[in-house]
Amino acid sequence: MNQQDIKEIVVEAGKELVKKGLIARTWGNVSCRAGENQFVITPSGRTYETLAPGEIVTVNIKDCSHEGSIEPSSEKGVHAEVYRQRPDINFVIHTHQPYASAISCLGIDIPVAGPEAKQQIGSQVISVPYALSGTKKLRNNIATALSRSESKAFLMVSHGAICLGENRDQAFLVAAELEKVCAAAVIGFHPDAGSDDKLDHDGLRDYYIRKMMNLSSAVDYPATESIYNSERSSSGFRLYLDRAGKTPFSAEGDDVFELAGNEAGGVPGKQDFDSGIEKAISIHREIYSRNRDVNALIHTTAPDILAVSRVGNTVYPLLDDFAQIIGTKAPLINISTQNRPGRAAAYAARALKGRSAVMLNNNGALCAGPSISDALAAGIILDKNCKAVIASALSGLGKPINPLECLLMRYVYLKRYSKKAVSGK
Repeated sequence: MNQQDIKEIVVEAGKELVKKGLIARTWGNVSCRAGENQFVITPSGRTYETLAPGEIVTVNIKDCSHEGSIEPSSEKGVHAEVYRQRPDINFVIHTHQPYASAISCLGIDIPVAGPEAKQQIGSQVISVPYALSGTKKLRNNIATALSRSESKAFLMVSHGAICLGENRDQAFLVAAELEKVCAAAVIGFHPDAGSDDKLDHDGLRDYYIRKMMNLSSAVDYPATESIYNSERSSSGFRLYLDRAGKTPFSAEGDDVFELAGNEAGGVPGKQDFDSGIEKAISIHREIYSRNRDVNALIHTTAPDILAVSRVGNTVYPLLDDFAQIIGTKAPLINISTQNRPGRAAAYAARALKGRSAVMLNNNGALCAGPSISDALAAGIILDKNCKAVIASALSGLGKPINPLECLLMRYVYLKRYSKKAVSGK
């Protein structure tokens, strides 16, 4: 197979990562061995959906030097180490898949059960100690982990996974089995795990809430208060009320309202909203007014996010992509108990300064971004981090990333990586 063919396989694998939900945005990377001394890898900060073979970079295994002007993934050293130590491996995918990423923060090897998983992965999923992404320390940590195990799946603490294969298909099978193994491991933190074959993640979330709130039995949780979704428009913003649609920004139906200034416009006969919608309007309007870099807002009540919001704590980064994309924390605010919509709106607007998400007490979270894509990515990453919060709380393992490292990652992301992702340069 020539190098052009190999690059085309890598491009298609990158698109498959996005399609299967193994990464968000430009996170994660793919590589393939291309001879005895080289491999090809996805570039740094480029969108997978539009990636072309000409953008795939050829890298030298020995010294990580590369051909051409396009910068390879910052994790090229990790891939190089795999190809150097494992001659049986010809394909590597680095994923940020939900449960594998969440459980990575615990820093423990995960035993593999079941014949199919053992056949694909090996007897254990190996934990690799934490280091900042793209650093020599992370490469050295990977080298040590590879030297002590023939596993095909490794968890980089607070970062994500690397899945190895003799070819592309095997690497993706490893990723699929890894997610099952890690999801089962999280359920294993429930005290009834192993004795209750009906135990699922809903039961785990309920147990987490009761444990964290010191409750002896299940309670009736308050109903969520919809804040809806919106995007900035030329004259104000567009509010989407149909949260049951296939996408958070579905334009189908009569539940999309154009709002400008201090009143609704362009919606004949729909100017009178109920108090809940009026409150949501005031929150969205205030956020757009005070945060010029916000162009999209999403209210998410994804199950793990909702569970963490019910416990009622500020969420800190257990995963490094949280620190990069959301910020040093997602503070908890309470808008449901505010009788005056204006006050609730001011709380929300202030809380989103300098970050991409805030937790809403008993009500999920509000995620923001300079585009719809960014806001959706913030929601995906917050969900993973909330999975990690639950796993950490129930296992007694894992801790937030050092605040100074979080600040550094956030700074680098805002000043360099986010601009590269947008421009494709």
